[in-house]
Amino acid sequence: MYNFLFTKKYLPYRVAIGFILGIAVGLLFHNFSVWVKPAGTLFMNMIKMLIVPVIFFSLTSGIAAIGDVQKLKRIGGKVVAIYVVMTVVACLIGILVVNIFHPGTNFDTSHMSAYDPKNLKAISFSNFLFNMVPTNIIDAMAKQDILQMIFFTVMFAIALVIVGEPGQKVAKLCGDIAQIIYKMLDIVMIYSPIGVFALMANTTAVYGSQLFGALAKFVLTDYVGCLLIWGILSGITYLYTKVDYIRMCKAMIPIWINTIATNSSAGTIPITLDVVTDKLKVPMSIASFSVPLGATINLTGAALYKTILAFFVAEIYGLDMTLSQTAMIITISTIMSIAAPGIPGGGIVTGAIFLNLMGLPMDMMGPIAGMYRLIDMSHTTVNVSGDVLGTLLVAKNEHIWNNDMFVEDHGSEEINV
Repeated sequence: MYNFLFTKKYLPYRVAIGFILGIAVGLLFHNFSVWVKPAGTLFMNMIKMLIVPVIFFSLTSGIAAIGDVQKLKRIGGKVVAIYVVMTVVACLIGILVVNIFHPGTNFDTSHMSAYDPKNLKAISFSNFLFNMVPTNIIDAMAKQDILQMIFFTVMFAIALVIVGEPGQKVAKLCGDIAQIIYKMLDIVMIYSPIGVFALMANTTAVYGSQLFGALAKFVLTDYVGCLLIWGILSGITYLYTKVDYIRMCKAMIPIWINTIATNSSAGTIPITLDVVTDKLKVPMSIASFSVPLGATINLTGAALYKTILAFFVAEIYGLDMTLSQTAMIITISTIMSIAAPGIPGGGIVTGAIFLNLMGLPMDMMGPIAGMYRLIDMSHTTVNVSGDVLGTLLVAKNEHIWNNDMFVEDHGSEEINV
């Protein structure tokens, strides 16, 4: 019993139990489920506490371990290229599922509230590039601006490589501190079953009934799209890397449970890094770069959502999309999914901006805002899953990882607090 309750080996089972119990309690005990929300918020805060040190120390030590600036450029180019291709694939899948389910046909808009466009802001790819550079790295860390932290950390790590021996000492220190941070994550994860239970209970109690409301077909279309993204991208990854598919999925269960419970790609970075390096055995030199970057620019779920949203609204108002408009949807959705991760309001505001750019009515953003938490579960899960798959593809292509290195963790290391 002690091993089941306190060892890392059985943590996925404990989290899964908390996840299932949270859904059940959320359906049966509404008031308790609302009351227990702070326990989930505490878990989220502890995870967020580790984001900055995990990114800085793991990325610094990982890049320093590469030891070659040209090699880093090659790896970085491959990572970005794979993420862009994944995003375009997600848009194409969105077009496919919306033409299968037609979620906007026969839609009743009589009781829907209009969306207030006052929060709309212009978005441009040039602003995205300029905003990558922090004017104050401490401020960027305080705000947890992932992209600015990555920019600074990559420059810092490259400088370590260039200066030679003095840089090696700092890189080793960063690697040692990273190991301490990972142990802190292990300690935090002891609490994860309780945190996941509280988050799922609250989410189910507050939003569960909306699964069966007027937007149910839209939610279903979005969920099916996310499943197709996973099926296609994971299938390609399997064919290329020959990874043991079942064991890979089993290793990723902690990621999926946390993304569904927290709706946070950035908040899952420490857990994703732990799974990719500890369970899937990908070298930190690749994972420390691709995972944090993926949490910022590899938003396949967001690209799918915007594509479905455009056709959904067009169907409601009886508008036909031309081939050129469809191409514009794919282009804008891809750019926005990469360039707009930090806009306040997340997918609600970016969805409204997207409709505005496409010249489509924004009235549907009112009801969608009320249930966005439901579809964002699937978006976050497929986003982070894409980060893992992209990391495996690049590691395999760089010949620094293969399926023989993927050994299932049979350890039963106990976490001493």
